[in-house]
Amino acid sequence: MTIDLTDTTIHNFPHAFINKKGEPILITTLDEKRHPLLIEMYLAFRPRNCFCGLPPPTDEACTRWVRGIIENGINLIALSFDGHVAGHCALFRIDPQACETLLVVSPPLQMLGIGTELVHCSIQLANELDFERLQINVEARNHVARHVYEKCGFRYQSHSLVDEVDMRLDLDQYRGTMNVPAREIMNRHVQTVGPTTACNDAFRMFLRDGFACLPVLNEKDEVAGILSKTDLLIEANIHRRVSEVLTRDVVTVNEGCPLAEVISLFRSRKLRCLPVVDQHHRLVGIVSRREILAYYLKCHGRAEDQNAAPREPVAEEQEQP
Repeated sequence: MTIDLTDTTIHNFPHAFINKKGEPILITTLDEKRHPLLIEMYLAFRPRNCFCGLPPPTDEACTRWVRGIIENGINLIALSFDGHVAGHCALFRIDPQACETLLVVSPPLQMLGIGTELVHCSIQLANELDFERLQINVEARNHVARHVYEKCGFRYQSHSLVDEVDMRLDLDQYRGTMNVPAREIMNRHVQTVGPTTACNDAFRMFLRDGFACLPVLNEKDEVAGILSKTDLLIEANIHRRVSEVLTRDVVTVNEGCPLAEVISLFRSRKLRCLPVVDQHHRLVGIVSRREILAYYLKCHGRAEDQNAAPREPVAEEQEQP
């Protein structure tokens, strides 16, 4: 499938995370040089023919099947620290608005959170590619897979099948949230420090106000760096100036940056906060995990209010004491 992924978030910022065994995993788009690694994962899969007749039982048929997936699918892979493919998610276009999902995690690495992370990344990718819905067919007995998809927002379309169930995720609800620009969720009341500020004073600000980080501004109100609590964990740094301990290679986003990209940066770069800048690179706000969670809570509360069933009026004489 010839779809250009070069402008997608997951292609430019591969998602790194730690699995439940404490091992690093990297999720990225599949490139040509890693095709043999994906084939290798499926050839090592045991037992074969275990989910809906897949992977094919013979090596030759299995290799042909994987090559067909590579050719016809939009592919994401999860790479382990040693460079092997730990998991794979593919999207197959079934019409201009929808695609079907395939998710496979290497058996020795199942139950470690890799499948959930792959599904999250595939949802974000499908959203950026302007699909409207994702569909998947799951074996009814595969309770683990069904739980993963439910947790990621998929809903059942049918319960009538004995062996398989159909699940679907409408991206409209996801798109509405993920496309919200940073300006709508950022905190505009930002506490900042200058390069000459004493670290001792910054330390007191951290303790007093509970900030995740403090942007460091130069004389033009441009972001010159970022100061985090971690920078002050070394006792000797307390007696220095901010300019001596700050992180100068700071990641910033503009006001129109969509929430999906903000989240991707948090996850792939292991960031605590992101300064938001205007077109002149001047600080206008900050987004931390706290702002994102507060936005989710606000949206969730609003959705619950809208979906709540209307209450029946209760006459005064019917009320219980």
